[in-house]
Amino acid sequence: MLKKLRNMVFPIVLILTLALGGTGALAAQIPENVGKLTVSGNAVISADPDTAHITLGVETSSTSADVAAAENAQRMAAVMEALRALGLTEKEISTSGYNIYSYSQVVNRNTPSEETITTYQVQNRINITTKNLDQVGRIIDAAVKAGANQVQGIRFDLADKQELQLQALQSAIKQAKMKAEAMAASAGVELQGIVSINEDYGTYVPLQDAMVMRAASYANQAETSITPGEIEVTARVTMVFWF
Repeated sequence: MLKKLRNMVFPIVLILTLALGGTGALAAQIPENVGKLTVSGNAVISADPDTAHITLGVETSSTSADVAAAENAQRMAAVMEALRALGLTEKEISTSGYNIYSYSQVVNRNTPSEETITTYQVQNRINITTKNLDQVGRIIDAAVKAGANQVQGIRFDLADKQELQLQALQSAIKQAKMKAEAMAASAGVELQGIVSINEDYGTYVPLQDAMVMRAASYANQAETSITPGEIEVTARVTMVFWF
């Protein structure tokens, strides 16, 4: 599953003591007035995502709050039925937000027929989580055909990130050690041990596909094709050696 390992950057504190031993014990053995060498290690590990999170919704409006809410409920029920027909379970679908708000505007201003019209809008959003990445496009198509008129985004992720995070951190530490050994050899000194190890920072960025669209611009499109890329985990550490 792991694809690439490049020199670049992640935080997991646990691995620091496991990989290289407790720094407190090492520091206690360091003589005074020794030379010190500070190096950094960076790593990036990439992997294919195994989970997709889709956010879509139904928005309706009317001059009657009851009418807008009723239409929204009807359309969302049709969307849910279409999703279940694709094999999605209740655990894979959850409501992420439900809002009713209104706005008013004056029409025929400064005329005998001037009036204020209040419009009510109802928004109902759901999150869909699936491990069948090949089905993402079909999920969107089925939901839109059933009545969804908002597709607010797709996020690709890993269900279990820990292994990837640990490997990125291990790789950053290995690179730091190799750099220190190369620098010490070039300088004609011999490394005696580790003074300290610090995890500087790390990043884990799920893939975001910003798909904010409405049914009016979507209806005539061909079948949706969604191709996820890779997820990257980066790690950076700083190590101090003594000689």
